[in-house]
Amino acid sequence: MILPFLLTVIIVGFVTAGLNIRFDRFFTILLLLFLFKFTIFKAINIFLWVIMFGALMILLNNKDKIISLPNKMKVKLLVMIPLFTFIASFLGTLLFAISKAAVLIIILGVLAVLYGLRLIIVHFEEHELNFEKGHPLVTKICGFLGPWISGFSIGVVGTSLKPLKIPFAIKIGKMNAKQVYVGNSMTAFFASLFSIIWHFFFTSGMTLNLFYDQMLLALALFAGIHFMFEITNLFFPERWRKGFQILIGMILVLVSLKIFMLAV
Repeated sequence: MILPFLLTVIIVGFVTAGLNIRFDRFFTILLLLFLFKFTIFKAINIFLWVIMFGALMILLNNKDKIISLPNKMKVKLLVMIPLFTFIASFLGTLLFAISKAAVLIIILGVLAVLYGLRLIIVHFEEHELNFEKGHPLVTKICGFLGPWISGFSIGVVGTSLKPLKIPFAIKIGKMNAKQVYVGNSMTAFFASLFSIIWHFFFTSGMTLNLFYDQMLLALALFAGIHFMFEITNLFFPERWRKGFQILIGMILVLVSLKIFMLAV
């Protein structure tokens, strides 16, 4: 257990630092499968905690910005998002509960391909990270559907689809990157929190002891990954990021083949 833990912390911390990803560390669930040799069900349950801790950290770091938001935006973040993700994560958990392991593994493999292609193809220009007002229609669509899509996806396989949602919101919707990031973090936090609760009741063989063991392992992984992330970021050259992103995208696409093999 010690060696898989250390390798996961080092690999995920280094990779996410190079990609500048502070939460939704998709690579964690892959290593829970390949290094820890956990079942897909256990890997997802642990990954939910990692996602929740990461999203909570982002929200705490941005608490002053959230407090200063207009009341209309606060209602969306603190009322509508929790409500939508509460329902969507329940529906996603139902699919998780009735699915065979092979189905969840195939879904995970498909996401690995999509995430990998996104890293290879989609790159943000500096001006795209400074849009002020997004396209009105796209902004409304993202604001309404985002919590439903992420809530359902997190309930099923633990990932919020952030690598796909954020490029759509910024590239297509011309939405403000910081607002999108905070909104997605709020969505991921509530969706993962509710999913953890739903999964406790719907996971076969789940006990309180197992629940706490998974929480503690996830907390240790999150803390270790974040520490490695911060250390790596001190030395990672900015000029390497684009090339590194393409390399990791290619690796992720190749890894998807190994994921699909688990379903056989």
